[in-house]
Amino acid sequence: MFRLDPLRLPVSTTAPDPAADGGSREIGISRDGVEFRRSVRGVQMRVQLPFAEFKGISVRIVALGAGDPVIFLSLEHNDDALSVLLLASEDSDDSAEAARKWSRLTGCPLLIADSDGRLRNPASMRSRQDASPRRKRRSALRNRRTAFRLRAERVNRSIDRTVYSEEREIIARS
Repeated sequence: MFRLDPLRLPVSTTAPDPAADGGSREIGISRDGVEFRRSVRGVQMRVQLPFAEFKGISVRIVALGAGDPVIFLSLEHNDDALSVLLLASEDSDDSAEAARKWSRLTGCPLLIADSDGRLRNPASMRSRQDASPRRKRRSALRNRRTAFRLRAERVNRSIDRTVYSEEREIIARS
């Protein structure tokens, strides 16, 4: 159906853009990031974004009727207009392999779309379930006083001991 290969960078494609002249924009993906090029009312625009600006690689599964469901892989940005479609396929194995490659190349996490459309990171969900509560420390060294604390206690003791009561203060004036 549609596929951008992460192993053949730089790649470029066109995407629909209703606000642009001609109704499309050019998208170029290189190892440095993504570049968007379009023209609006005769003004040429070019925007370059590093991969760190993107939320992650999203995987969406859409059932389009009686046939096999279509898997969409895209590079997601907070602004939907800057999200980039990377793959549209019916083959789940091919899509999973492409998702891993794109994630490794961009350094972005994999995000799975829920039925609600919200994106979730499956790795963070798994780590929350596996994490056990912290054990209480029962070490003999737990209450040990460090050298810093000992020094601080010595200084504080010497100040507290020098207490002058019932004496007048002598002030020198010239």
